[in-house]
Amino acid sequence: MKLSTRCRYGTLAMLEIARNYKKGPVKRTDIAKTEGISPAYLENILISLKTQNLIRTVRGANGGFTLETSPENINMFQIMTALEEFIAPVHCAKNNAGCGHKENCIARKFWLDFHNMQVKSLKAASLQSLLDLEDSGKESDYCI
Repeated sequence: MKLSTRCRYGTLAMLEIARNYKKGPVKRTDIAKTEGISPAYLENILISLKTQNLIRTVRGANGGFTLETSPENINMFQIMTALEEFIAPVHCAKNNAGCGHKENCIARKFWLDFHNMQVKSLKAASLQSLLDLEDSGKESDYCI
């Protein structure tokens, strides 16, 4: 599965907001500058993340964006599903109504198993676990 730029940039934005979780809100312009994302493109991403209750807006001179909950409680599955229309590797893994193959299709069973492992791995990876990897300097080892 290839992730969209929207999902990759959304993950970068969420990590930047998470880095500042206890420090205060992060301005959209600061996120855009730090992560090298177009401010206009970032705005659309932040709206989607806010709509899914992953972040909230803090108004005022020192306002910006903050996480709705702690980084331990937000996982990559939540972020990806907020930003991607479809995360299953093939459409029949979500709905095989349009598929001409029989219910006992071995390929579909494989894709369903693969997708379930993918979802499990994404749910296991919290923002905090990514920040911890960043702090430790170690490479990630997320296996599917």
